[in-house]
Amino acid sequence: MNGAGWFFDMLHVTLYTVFIQNLVFSGGYGTSEAVRIAAKPRRLLLFSSYIVYFGVITSAACRILDFIPAIKALGDTGHTAVFIAVLIVSYVLTAVLFWVVLGAEPKFLSQLGISALNTLVLAVPFINYRAAYSFSESIGTGIGAGVAFFLAVFLISKGMGKLCANKDIPPAFQGTPAIFIYVALLSLAFTGFSGSSLFA
Repeated sequence: MNGAGWFFDMLHVTLYTVFIQNLVFSGGYGTSEAVRIAAKPRRLLLFSSYIVYFGVITSAACRILDFIPAIKALGDTGHTAVFIAVLIVSYVLTAVLFWVVLGAEPKFLSQLGISALNTLVLAVPFINYRAAYSFSESIGTGIGAGVAFFLAVFLISKGMGKLCANKDIPPAFQGTPAIFIYVALLSLAFTGFSGSSLFA
């Protein structure tokens, strides 16, 4: 690829993943974690950084492995096994590095595991595989997944504050039901951005 074309391909897919194909709202990936962290958003930036890290690592590793003819010839089930194995190995190696070299606490390793082994990160290599993205585009999806998660949690957190302060919500809808209705409305809005038909 000539010049900085790879960078613009990566940037294009990153922005597409964040705003058009926001994986939290359009696919429901990592929604439970998004709602949980929205209640305590002080860990949002760190958690989103973990998702970017694991998204990029798994995207790069899976894209490189797909150059091996035996792996490229695998069907969907075979690729699923490869993607899961790559994700587990990347988490184990990262956790061992933090534990042995940096003396990380078990609580930190637990948060690292929750961020790595969730549906949002696992969805990234599948999207790259299905879309036949190039290496730089695959990296863009990994970055975009973390930024999309940050945006989703930020919006959910702001909505939670408004919902908690609203005394006009009927008692049956207060709390979790109101939050899920709000997330559903956000999901509809992002579906509108993508131009997809709900009935297609």
